[in-house]
Amino acid sequence: MVIADDRTAWMRLEDKWAVCFTRCPLYKKCSSHLGMDCKHLGGEEIPKVGVRNGKQSKAKTKVKKGI
Repeated sequence: MVIADDRTAWMRLEDKWAVCFTRCPLYKKCSSHLGMDCKHLGGEEIPKVGVRNGKQSKAKTKVKKGI
């Protein structure tokens, strides 16, 4: 039996983010939000943890330029 998911792409993406938000302790530090494909939640893919949306790296470069 095959279950087809005919919803729009943003709805499927939102479901992945909801899984990460509710089950993963690294949600705030993660930049990939893979959902159930994540290694921490039993999947195969390794998430990118540490940099969030590039905001942290931009703040560091601004400080370095001011010196």
